[in-house]
Amino acid sequence: MAYAEKRGKSWRVRYQLPDGKYDSESRFETKQDALDWGRAQETDVKRKVFVNPSDGRKLFGDWVDDWREVVEVGEMSLQTYSSRLNAVILPKWRDTPIGDITSMSYKAWRAKLVGQYKKNYVDAIEGLMRMLLDDAVDEKLIPFNPMPAGSKRKRGRHVPVDAGDEYVWPTPRQARLLAENARALRGDQWYAMVLTVAYTGLRMGEVAGLRRDQVQLLALEYGKALRVQWQGQWLTQPAKHTVNKGETLESIAALRHADPERAVDLAKANELEPGAKLRVGQKLALAKGFTLLPPKYSSYRTLILPPFLGDLLSELLAANSHDILVFPSQRGKPLRVDDQFYGRFWHPAILGQDAEPSRRGRRAQAALPAVKGLADMVPHGLRHGHKVWLDGQGHPRVAVEERMGHKLQGVEGTYSHTSPEMELGIARGLQKAWEKSLTDEVDQTAEWRERRSS
Repeated sequence: MAYAEKRGKSWRVRYQLPDGKYDSESRFETKQDALDWGRAQETDVKRKVFVNPSDGRKLFGDWVDDWREVVEVGEMSLQTYSSRLNAVILPKWRDTPIGDITSMSYKAWRAKLVGQYKKNYVDAIEGLMRMLLDDAVDEKLIPFNPMPAGSKRKRGRHVPVDAGDEYVWPTPRQARLLAENARALRGDQWYAMVLTVAYTGLRMGEVAGLRRDQVQLLALEYGKALRVQWQGQWLTQPAKHTVNKGETLESIAALRHADPERAVDLAKANELEPGAKLRVGQKLALAKGFTLLPPKYSSYRTLILPPFLGDLLSELLAANSHDILVFPSQRGKPLRVDDQFYGRFWHPAILGQDAEPSRRGRRAQAALPAVKGLADMVPHGLRHGHKVWLDGQGHPRVAVEERMGHKLQGVEGTYSHTSPEMELGIARGLQKAWEKSLTDEVDQTAEWRERRSS
């Protein structure tokens, strides 16, 4: 039972915790204030909603360390969370007691973020911060999340928002011109890669992780397809692998790192001898670096290819020297979409370039025309374009979303299914779009979009 004690000019209350032990809180002005507070805590204990005020003194950085140990997310999510924590969140809140984070202090911090970063990044930081504080509430470290509710009505003057769609995506003709520039820069593989993304809607990670054994090449007009089984990602934290029957370090390195020679790195990461025998069910830490992971949202899918693309990939695989990957880098290593990719490939392919002579071991560069209307497009814009083309052709929504690797929600997602006829219809529509792009001298769609945005 709570009781109060005089401490100098103030009062301290002692109150009973759920485990029967006593804790205390000080600096009350009167004895009654101290007793009221202590009795309220004991009432919360009986109602099983008690949050120990001393837990709120735990430093936010210590809470993050605990949270990282138990959070269950995919390898890419964990890497993304760690990057945002280390770069933005922890520098501000690491040494702050979690109970001292208030709505006002959070709003002041957010205002600084808005001035430093783009909206999407700020939204991502907010989402992670909300997750951390919600989990702290669940652990009874704090009684409530101090972040303002997202649905709460905002105050102040209305700020008009431009309702225009500023995301840049290509028409089929623009995609073809981009692919032709890519071929001039780096050869047939890069021509095929641009068209593969544009006519399948693959994510760039899925392109980097596309294995030769995932491309099915039957001798039929619409008998060629590819299976989305993996995404290739560069990890700074090792992923996990559960050993299956018959697997060796070499086979796992070939499967998950696309390089059997990385069996040495795999053995080192697990303190094993090279060639060590593995047991079924054994948990291995994969080596850091390029790793094949399940596709985003586990969106495994098989995509029927339009004939032109199937033939193009057949020719590419016949000429490609990489034993595992369809689209390796120029040096035969796994593809990495980094600053070098943008500076030496993507931007010149989009923006064009002047002719350059050979110098310092770098081969000569041919002059390339800019692809009009795509100046600000990122590689993901090809995926957006693919979705727009399919919607414009009027294909069933369930088939379009499945091809994109999305899952419809609600009743429609439960009762709608993609038939073989729907898949063939999409492949036929894409073939027609390709054939039309070869004969279009003027891209009317691109011109209309340019007039609409001006």
